[in-house]
Amino acid sequence: MSRKFGFAYKPRFLVVACLALSFASAPRVAAGIIIDGTDANDHGSASGSTNQSGWKYMESVLTALAGSNNMSTAKVLVDLGTSTGTARNAIASAFNLGPLPGQGWTIQHIDGAAAIAAHLSALSPTTTGILYIPSYNNSSGDLTKAEMDAINAGAAQIDAFTAAGGSLFAMAQSNSGANTGAYGWLTTLVPGLIFTDIGTGGFSSNITLTVDGMAAFPGLTNADLAGADPWHVHFSGNFGGLDILGTAQQNAQTRNIILGNVQGALSAPVPEPTSLALFGMVSLAGYAGWRRRKQ
Repeated sequence: MSRKFGFAYKPRFLVVACLALSFASAPRVAAGIIIDGTDANDHGSASGSTNQSGWKYMESVLTALAGSNNMSTAKVLVDLGTSTGTARNAIASAFNLGPLPGQGWTIQHIDGAAAIAAHLSALSPTTTGILYIPSYNNSSGDLTKAEMDAINAGAAQIDAFTAAGGSLFAMAQSNSGANTGAYGWLTTLVPGLIFTDIGTGGFSSNITLTVDGMAAFPGLTNADLAGADPWHVHFSGNFGGLDILGTAQQNAQTRNIILGNVQGALSAPVPEPTSLALFGMVSLAGYAGWRRRKQ
């Protein structure tokens, strides 16, 4: 009888436990997210076929995000809101002089509030691989107030996009006079995240990559970032699933300038089940087997 009770239910117990473990190790669908407080688009250039300083940084971001995309994601970089000027030149150079065109990627520019709202309403990783949100009130040709409002109104679509596997790259957004609304979409999706806007003049100190930053952007050096300042926004509070990729000194304070990850949703990254929760699932299976034995 002990052998019957010892082995008759044990396989079922093991199956439930293995299922629990498989759910615990299930990978996230989402791809990469980079959010920074720089207007690196305004502090870079191209020399021949090589991007330099801020534009080199932007190229490194696009390369990292493209590498994190899964096979079903469209190879399309969508630029929301740049117009003629530095902002458009920067993202075009970061894309065209980087490796993405050779990998089959294309770039699409969406200009104007109505066009942005229409694109966000149908936003999907099947048509957009990387969504680029440029700077606001920091560079010539960057977002207008109406375009910023349209992006803020599409916060839920942006969140769903990252959760479904789309990548996101967003740069410094500053409020200036009546041009408000900076990072409205971000604070909606990550309420615990705090951004501190130090103004359109920015702060001139070099950005230094953290260990996570060096891993995220292989080939990018602190020397490359030395010309990407002044930066305009630093972040604090609860970053959710975002890591600190780049920091800078503001007098005696270390400020978080670049946040991101290469695989995670924006507002609610899927957490790994805790050992307590897993223990509870397995214990429940064991309890069910014990009741059968008693019966």
